[in-house]
Amino acid sequence: MANIFDYLKKNTLKHPNKVAIILDDTYFTYSQLLNLTENIIQNFKDCKINNKSKILLIEDNSLSHILTLLAASFLNACIVPVNTYYSKKHLKRITKIINIDSVIGGIEYCKFFKKENKIKKIICTDSDKKFHYFFKKNLFKKKLISKRNINKDYIISFTSGSTSNPKAIVFSQKTKIERYKLFKKLYKINKKDRFIISSPLDHSLGMRMFFVPLLEGCTFVLMRKFSPEKYIQTIERHKINFSILVANQIIEIVKNKNFFKKFYLNKGLVSASAALNEKIKRKILMKRINLFEMYGAAEIGTVTSFNINREKQYLKSVGKIYNKRIQIKVLSKNNKLLSPGKIGEIICKTPGKFKYYFSHLKNKKNHKDYFYKDFFKTGDLGYLNKKKYLYYVGRKKNIIRRNGITIYPEDLEKELTKNSRIKEVAVCSNQKNNKTIIYLFVKKDEKLEYNYVRDKCLRNLSTFQLPNKIIFVKEFPKTNLGKIDKIKLMRLYI
Repeated sequence: MANIFDYLKKNTLKHPNKVAIILDDTYFTYSQLLNLTENIIQNFKDCKINNKSKILLIEDNSLSHILTLLAASFLNACIVPVNTYYSKKHLKRITKIINIDSVIGGIEYCKFFKKENKIKKIICTDSDKKFHYFFKKNLFKKKLISKRNINKDYIISFTSGSTSNPKAIVFSQKTKIERYKLFKKLYKINKKDRFIISSPLDHSLGMRMFFVPLLEGCTFVLMRKFSPEKYIQTIERHKINFSILVANQIIEIVKNKNFFKKFYLNKGLVSASAALNEKIKRKILMKRINLFEMYGAAEIGTVTSFNINREKQYLKSVGKIYNKRIQIKVLSKNNKLLSPGKIGEIICKTPGKFKYYFSHLKNKKNHKDYFYKDFFKTGDLGYLNKKKYLYYVGRKKNIIRRNGITIYPEDLEKELTKNSRIKEVAVCSNQKNNKTIIYLFVKKDEKLEYNYVRDKCLRNLSTFQLPNKIIFVKEFPKTNLGKIDKIKLMRLYI
C-alpha cells in the first residue's frame, strides 16, 4: 500500500510544475518539493536516521517541518513535532517519556541538547559548523528505495495542552491516509482547490490541513502564525477557496468589521475545535459563504459535519455522521447507551481513529479505559436527536455542580458573547469551604464596565448560573490552537 512519500511522487509525475506550497511568498512546485525531500532523506541517512529513530522536531510552521514529515514517511522514522513555545524543561521531559534519540531544530535547541547523553543525532535547521546542516546539499545522491510500512508509528502528537498532563497520541501513516480519504469525500476536495493552513503543524488539525491538499495534489499556503489581517490578505492574494479555522479565529474575524467585509471563500469554511454560537453563524451565512460545522478530536479526526446553509433548522448542532464506516453513540455514567435527547458522553467508532496513547503502551488496562467496546470515549458531553444530529454540550471535566444542579460553562460563555461589547469570556469554578465558587473572566475593554457585565449576567443567566466573582483580564492565556487555557487562567488569578 502506498505511503505518504508515494503520494508526493505520484502528484509530481502528474503535474511537476504545479505550485504545491506557498510559504513567506516563496513558491515551491511539486517537482521542487520532491527534490528537496529526497535531499533531506539522504541527509537523514547520512546521520544514520532510520526506521528505529524517534526524532524530536522543534519547529513552527516552516519548510523544514514539512520536509521532515515527508522524509520520515519514506524512512519509516517516528516524528515528535513540537512548537517553539515549549519550554526547554518541557522538551527535556518529552525526550525522556518517548526515548528520543534524535533532535531537529534551530541552533539554540541544538546547543541545549548537545549536553544530553541520550541524544545521539542532532540536525540543525540553521547553518552552523558545529552541527550537521538540515539543508546541506548532497551532490552524490544514492538511489532511494522505500520500505513501505504504513502501520508503523509515524507521528506522536500531544493534545492541545488545555490540561496539566497532555496525552501523547500516536498516529500511523495509515491513519493520516484514511483521514485524507474521508475528508476528500466529505468536502468533495479536488486538485483545483486552494487551501490555507493557519493552525500549528504540530497539532492534529494543522496536520490534517497539511496532508489533505498534499495527498490530493492541491496548492496550499502555509501561514507562520494566524492574524485576521494577514489571513484575509492571503485569501485575496492567492485565491484561496477552502479553509478550516478554529472557532476563536472565526470570532476574531467576524467581530472586526473591517476584516469581515473582505472575507469570502468560494468553496467553504469549516469551523473546528469548538462550537460557534448562533449569532456568529448567522453573520457568516449572510455573506453566502458555505459554512460547515463539524465535530471531532485529535484521536478520531472529523466524525460529523453538515452544511449549515442547507440545513439551518439544525443550526445549534455540530452535524451528523457523513460516512457509513463512522458510528456515534451517547453513553451514560453507568456505561449504558442513551436514547435520543438524553445527555451523556459522546463515543465514536471511525477508520480514522488514532493508534494508541504512548503513555499507556505498557499499561493496556489504562488504554482500555478510553474505550467502550470499539468506541472511543471522547470526554465530551452531548446528545443525538431523532434525526441523528449531534449536539455538543461541553467537556465532561468542565462540568460545574452547584446545589445538585449541573451547569455547563460553555452555555454561559455562548450566552454572554452574544453581546457585541463582550468579546471574550471564560467560566471556571473551584470548591471553597464545601461551596462551589463560579468565576467569570472577561477580557478588559475601556468601554466595558463591571456593572454592565453584571447586569447582562442578571438579565441573561438563570439564578443558579450566576457567577460569584467577575474578573477582568488584559489578555487570556491561550493554548497553541488559540483556546483559552483555563488551568493557567485559574493559576494566574485565583
